Amino acid sequence: MIRSICFAAALLCLAFGVVTAQPEPVATLVPPTPVPYNTTATSETALSESRIKRIVDTGRVRIGILYTEPPFGTFTERGEILGLDVVLAQSFADLWGVDLRLRQVTRQTAFELLFDNDVDLLIAAQVHRRELDRTVDYSQAYYVGSQSLMVRVDDSAQSPADLASRRIGVVLGAEAENTIRAWAAETGFSGGIEPYLTVDQMYGALGASAVDAIAAPRHQLEQLALLAPDTVRILDEPVQTEPYAVVVPRQDLPLRRLIDQSLQHLQREGSLDQIRLDHFNQGTFNVVPIWANLPESPSPQAFSTDIPYPSTYTIPRLQSSGVVRIAGPFLDSDALASAQQSERRLDRFNRDFVSQLTRSWNVTVELITANPVEAARLVAEGGADMAVGLEPDWNLAAQVDFSEPYLVHGMRLMVKSNSQIFGFEELRGGGTVATVFSEPGAAADAVRQAERATARIEGFQTDESSLALQILDDANADVAYADIFKLMPHLEAYPNDLRLTDDWYSRAYYAVALPLNDADFRLLVDYSIQALVEDGTLRQLWNGLLPSDEPIPVEIVPGPNTFLGYVID
Repeated sequence: MIRSICFAAALLCLAFGVVTAQPEPVATLVPPTPVPYNTTATSETALSESRIKRIVDTGRVRIGILYTEPPFGTFTERGEILGLDVVLAQSFADLWGVDLRLRQVTRQTAFELLFDNDVDLLIAAQVHRRELDRTVDYSQAYYVGSQSLMVRVDDSAQSPADLASRRIGVVLGAEAENTIRAWAAETGFSGGIEPYLTVDQMYGALGASAVDAIAAPRHQLEQLALLAPDTVRILDEPVQTEPYAVVVPRQDLPLRRLIDQSLQHLQREGSLDQIRLDHFNQGTFNVVPIWANLPESPSPQAFSTDIPYPSTYTIPRLQSSGVVRIAGPFLDSDALASAQQSERRLDRFNRDFVSQLTRSWNVTVELITANPVEAARLVAEGGADMAVGLEPDWNLAAQVDFSEPYLVHGMRLMVKSNSQIFGFEELRGGGTVATVFSEPGAAADAVRQAERATARIEGFQTDESSLALQILDDANADVAYADIFKLMPHLEAYPNDLRLTDDWYSRAYYAVALPLNDADFRLLVDYSIQALVEDGTLRQLWNGLLPSDEPIPVEIVPGPNTFLGYVID
């Protein structure tokens, strides 16, 4: 890749009339692969124990790394191994208290080395793809990139749709070619797709106007753009997002959990954002959802090395019975009559969500009313197939698995629209904060937030339904501090008079609780959540619960929309 980029720079600089000195290419142990490789390796062997056992017994972790994929991994002329993946690997080893052993892998050998137990896990610029989900397991995404398009700086195109009748260059056999051809088939593309053997040929073609745009992973395009920044630009809208994740053997649940816990720890401490900022010049990074009751520090010794295989698998039961049993905090008619408006809205969301989630499963939905603890127990014991309305919680991790999140909530500040208050900092001269009775810890939390901002506040509790009146009519409060679900009805009722400040003071997620290590059912649920995001359904279901511009915390995994006979669309 580095040799290709250096040669490409020469071609593009000539094409645009720019002269620049070229750096010497950096040596690598294995030369870059001219045509990217799509693995078809599979492992059919059930694991007898987690790879964690070997890590604990030997006191070291063996991690596969790409040496030819900057900024994720690079082998320098000084013999150093640098890159985001390398720093992340060292961070894991430090957290776990073990030595790090890096092993070079290539696109051809990575999965084979993982299956043969030559490495414990892969942090090797691995994009989570559906085609490989029945072969390996992926962690939460530590970085979300994209397949994107680059055009000349004076081109009028602002989005991929603007290139629908034009010429796009791709590297033959690269994932970008697959992405562009799939996009073309879906959108009625009438232009031309021009394949090139190498990045340098494709990049030179853009400078020579042989193509109108080129497609590649955004991080590669950003490296190319640095060579002639005044001549090219990258379109903001991607063709396809790509979540980068850590790869572990399939159904090695303890190891996947250890890695997710470690990523959440790094996210909470701010280290993950710094690692990414050190390797990417710009961008808004994905937030790794943090589960409730995250331990102070992840430790391999805290995880069992046994693999908890399900006694029965859910998908065959759904296909034979035609019924899916879903537990959750569904309100009956009596409970609804006395419920607060936010509770009624959340109940409606839960019911609509499970209806839309299962719409392609060809099943009848059977709802089981249960509080979160009871709902998790029902799933663990087989009394329910899944549960909604739960926050992913490390205290429940031995009982159930969790899907990716489908809803976010947390504490926010609501103020008058014309107020000059934008956070607790503006209350340093004093202020009054209203909280609600149903959130008994909110008052103390508001005091802590104020202390961090060196502000002094007074507070009082009120009924949820009167929050707006306390600010607008009675003027008893300068701000209201409550969960976003409780604030939204007031913001909708007084759109010109009330607003939210920008900051989230806490953030929590809802996910689907699932049978432990039932990998295929977890994938079915995740793909179904992603389908609701892609067609806009989840955003519509959020109405009344969250602001319309709130980002959806769902990783969209590229790949086909068919899975085990289901068409998830």
